[in-house]
Formats: sequence, C-alpha cells, structure tokens
Amino acid sequence: MIKKRIRVMVVEDNETVAYLIKTAFSHRGEKVEWDLCFAKDGQAALDCLFRRGPHAEAAPPDFVLLDWNLPKVSGREVLRILKGDEALRTIPVLIFSSSDAEEDIYAAYDGHANGYVPKPAGLEGFYGVIESIESFWVHTAHLPRKRQ
Repeated sequence: MIKKRIRVMVVEDNETVAYLIKTAFSHRGEKVEWDLCFAKDGQAALDCLFRRGPHAEAAPPDFVLLDWNLPKVSGREVLRILKGDEALRTIPVLIFSSSDAEEDIYAAYDGHANGYVPKPAGLEGFYGVIESIESFWVHTAHLPRKRQ
C-alpha cells in the first residue's frame, strides 16, 4: 500500500498542546505519512509560508492547523494574510482554538477559515480530532495541488 504524504503546518505556542498534537498524529501513520512542521508564533508561521529567512527552502503545507491566540502575530492576522495571498489562499486552514466565543468563530469563518475545531481535553480527545481530520481532509476531500 502506498501511503499519502501530507504536510501539515501546526501553528501553536503552547508546548504541551504541540506535544499532544504531535503524539496524536504519530498514532495515525497507517495510511498517511504525516510531515509535521511547527511554528510557535504567527510571525514564524508567516516566515515559513512565504519562505523567508531560514525557511527559504520550506515546502508549502497541504493544510494548516492554526491556533487563534498567538504571540507576535495573531491567528486572525495569519489567516487574513494567508487567505489574501493568491498563491496560498487555497491551502485549507483549520482554526484550532480553546476559545468557544461566538465572535472568534464568526471571525474565523468570515476570514475564510475552512473549519473551527475546539481543542479537546486530554490525549484521547486529540486522537479523536486528528482521526477526524484525517478522515475528512485526506480520505474524503480533495486537497488542492500545489501551485507552481
């Protein structure tokens, strides 16, 4: 069986949450080879997405898992910039946030996020979320091909 290779940019400033995300993805390697890249703040995410500085050779992600409340540059601003760029706007972005405020959810969808996923409590919850992401974004939906 040939595994699909999916590159996911995880933008998360909380090290514990980043660890839980990494652990949950590592348990989903049966049909998919997950290539995870992590950014600890919005500025690092933008540098990687736009291939600036030390990220000049970075491969573009197939989709982005974006925390809403980030240092330096907020998730809201990262989403605005990413969706405003012709070469990047087709990359699916899932907002992954502990906020359940209606204003954040509306702002995310108004900014053209492809989904708003609440952060679960505990590792089992992360397993379920990542399994759902794989089921829909890898096995059901068609991801856009990378533009040249």
